[in-house]
Formats: sequence, C-alpha cells, structure tokens
Amino acid sequence: MNKTLNNSSSFDESVPVLVVGGSLVGLSFSLFLARQGIKPLVVERHPGTAIHPRVSSLTARTMEIFRSAGIEDEIRREEPPFPREFGIMFVESLAGQVIENLMEDMSAYFTDASPVEGNGIAQDLLEPVLRAQAEQAGVDLRYNTELIEFETDADGISATIRDRISGETRHVRSEYMVGADGSKSGTRTQLGIGQHGEGTLCHLISIVFDADIHDLFGSQNAHMCFFANDTASGSLVLYPGTFRRPHIYRLDVVYDPEEETIDDYPEERCVELVRAATGIPDIPVTIRKILTWEMAGRVADRFQDGRIFLVGDSARVQPPSGGLGGNTGIAEAQNLAWKLAAVLRGEAGPALLATYDAERRPIADYTVEQVIMLSQQREHEGSEGITVNTLHVNMGYRYQDGAIVPEADGMNLPMVQPPELWTGQPGTRAAHVVLERDGQPISSLDLFGSRFVLLTGPDGQHALEAAQHVKDALRLPLDIYRIGGHKADFSDPGNDFLDAYGITSTGVILVRPDGYIGWRTPVGEENKEEMKQVITHALSTILFR
Repeated sequence: MNKTLNNSSSFDESVPVLVVGGSLVGLSFSLFLARQGIKPLVVERHPGTAIHPRVSSLTARTMEIFRSAGIEDEIRREEPPFPREFGIMFVESLAGQVIENLMEDMSAYFTDASPVEGNGIAQDLLEPVLRAQAEQAGVDLRYNTELIEFETDADGISATIRDRISGETRHVRSEYMVGADGSKSGTRTQLGIGQHGEGTLCHLISIVFDADIHDLFGSQNAHMCFFANDTASGSLVLYPGTFRRPHIYRLDVVYDPEEETIDDYPEERCVELVRAATGIPDIPVTIRKILTWEMAGRVADRFQDGRIFLVGDSARVQPPSGGLGGNTGIAEAQNLAWKLAAVLRGEAGPALLATYDAERRPIADYTVEQVIMLSQQREHEGSEGITVNTLHVNMGYRYQDGAIVPEADGMNLPMVQPPELWTGQPGTRAAHVVLERDGQPISSLDLFGSRFVLLTGPDGQHALEAAQHVKDALRLPLDIYRIGGHKADFSDPGNDFLDAYGITSTGVILVRPDGYIGWRTPVGEENKEEMKQVITHALSTILFR
C-alpha cells in the first residue's frame, strides 16, 4: 500500500464522508446524510444506476423512512400498481398444473401500525429517483469510479480513487468512510472483518427477460412462482411495469460453480429454460441480462472499524425471501446517517458512532436467521408451516443497547414483538398516532426525521419550559411539542397518544432523528429545575456529550 497517502500535500480533495458504493443502500445513506447537512462523496464503479430489478418492494417501514426524508411523493410517482394480496405459486410450469398457491404475508406492506403503505417498486426504477434526489441535495456522485486503496489513521482516511474511463486517479481525504460495496465488499475484505452465519445456501443463474406472460401471473394473483418439471426447476419473479418500462421477469435456476460457469448459459439455453419455466414451448423471449449470484446468510463480525462503517450487503447478506434485504439495508443507512451527522456537526461525541454496531448488528443477526427460516418453511412446509412474520421482523424490533437511556425493566422485554404492542419503550420505533393541527390530521411520525423531538402530554408545562432551556444551553436542534389539552401544539382527537407512548399527562418522550425512542419519563418532575436536569442527562447520555 502507498504509505504516502496520508501526506496532506498529496490530497486532491477533502470530504467529510467517502461512500464506497452508489447502489440502493449507498444512495439512500448519502441522501439521508445530505438531508442532515453533510454532503458526502460517493464513488460507484458501475456506469449508472441499476439495470437489474433486484429489490422488488419497499415495506411500510421503509416508506416511513423515505417519507421522513421528504421523497415519498417522488417514489409514489414511479411505483407500479401494488395489490394487497400476492400469491406465491408452486407449479409444474407457469401455464401448467398448480400444486399450491401460497398467499404471501403482506402485513409488512399494509398495516394499521403505519400511516403509509409499502409499494412494489423495483430497484431499477427506484435508484434513478434516489440519484436525482441525492444530487439535488448536494451529494457528489461519481459513477465509473472505483476505490483503489485506502489507509486509516487517528484523524481520518486517505484513499485513492480512479476514473474507470479516463484512468485518472485522485487522492481523497475523508473524516469517515462507509462501505456500501455489496456482498463481496472490498472494504470489508481489506479491513479483515470476518463473517458468521449459515454461509452459502446455493448458487444461481439469474436471467432477466421479456415475454408475454403477465396474464398468467395475473390469473393466479401471483408475483412469484416456484416450478419443477422434467426440463428445469427454479423460480420466476414478476417485476410490474410502469410508464418507465414494461413488465419484466426474472428466472433463477440453481447451478454448481464447480461444474459450470456463466459461459455455459448462452442466450439460446436461457431461452429454452424460460420456455420450460413458462410451459409454452414456442413463446417469444427477449433476454435482457444473464448473471450469477450466491444465495447466502452472512453477517459481518463487526459493522465498524475505527472511522469506517459497513452498510447493506457489505454488512449482511440474506436470501430474498420476504423481500427484506434492501429494506434492512435502508434502515441501517438511516441509523448511521443521523449519528455521523451529529458527530460531524459537533452535537455528539464520537462514541455515539459505536452504537451503530451495537444497535444494528443484533438486528442483522435476527433478520438473517428469520429470513433463512422463512425460505425453508416455504420450501418444506407450505402455507400451514410458516411462522415467520415479516412485519414483526421489519418493524417490531427493539434496540436493546445503544443510543438510548434504558429503563429498569428493559432486560425483561423481548427483542421483537408485534409493533402495536410497544408503548414507548426506549429503543423501539415511535408509534403512529393520528393527531390534528388546525383541523388537519397528521401522523405523529411526521414530527420526526431530521432532529430530536421532545413530546409531552397536556399537563407538561414544566417539561416544555425546561426543554427550551436545555435546547438553548446545549445548542442542540430540538423540536418541542405538547400533545393534547387546550394549549396543545397538536390535538389528540382519539385520546391515543398517552397510551401509545406509555406516559401520563405530565410525562415526556424523547424521539431520535430516526424515529426511535431514546428516553422517556412516564411522570414529569414537578420542579422545573429538576426537569432541566433529567432532560439534560437524557440528551447527554444518548449523544455521549
């Protein structure tokens, strides 16, 4: 490695954060960071956004995250129709005998626990939206650019990047670096971070194609099928079209990399595989892309190495069952973005950054375990044997340790449960409650997303006054609202707020920028000075000040 990289005279540019990888999670992280006022540099070795549909849906929780970042409407304009019921067929072929039609659990996409619905937008349609929004927010996105090498020291990272078209290299200095460079992450490899988990489950050839088979999926109200016949076996996935592109499809078949390579799957063979899967021997087929991929369950042994962090598939890979891979990566990106921004703005101590690993890695372990179980249950047990609930996995988890002020009984609480059962416990997602302002309904979730928010009940006057003093004393962006009562900032027409957040009319809830509860006191202090002390202590604890 070039030991001159840390020579300041060799830097061509300096940035607060260097992001390696500009695909779905890298773009999401960069946008979230830019919304917090920190403009990163993103290098992506591919020439542009995804051409493979890959991730095929966004859960309600993910849409909450994008809503808080201000881009829900832009995504909705691009999304295809997304029915509330989806089937997964087990068939001889798409046009042949149906063995079983398993109705997919759609609760992660449509739930009363959220003010928003999920959608079926695929990655090739979503990434251009994220790219446009990130560039508008000031993110420096450089495609056809790769990371060549990097080294770290106590103050930052020195990296060499190269334009893959011109061959020009540049030396970049950053305070932090984020590896969003996929399952084969060079960042993770160079850092020497190992992985644990089930490992390789199988290797697949993935064939993206066009064919006139949409009605066959529609007749079964399905978006996916597993097929097996005398010619081939595998899976077919529908990616619904929009005005941007027509319907496209993906065929996956298992192969043995020790016996075959992608060269053994020329276009002619792939067409025959598609015809065997559809059960229509002469159907016209247009092959768009052929690639290989590994289905695996792995989690990095750590998500942080000094000033470098891993997100998305760099940190964790899992089977596509349940569609949670990209959704989990976006949650990781949101968690890390607000923390990095708080440190870089001087609002938090650097120790806050260690809570990214403390919070997200246990969730990654659990999610990968559950998704593997879901895949196995689908294959071996059918509809009656599925116990995995993707809503609970995606929205119902609790951070057991991290940037929170835990409560005395916290150790006795489950890590995951139905989201509606959480009532304001630190480390859990803040509940959706319908509030009103000037006669207009608003979700409580719309109060969160860029800064800390302090909420108190209708009799929390001492808390309001104390919080304003703390805000000024700590010079911390903090929104302060009274919910309910005749002096309310937001009314509570259903009288749901106090119960949903587990506080009394004088109680206080502190919500982090990612919409997770950081601290609460069910009953507020009667003395305003004491209230100042407990709020100051809570914020200082969470921010490691």
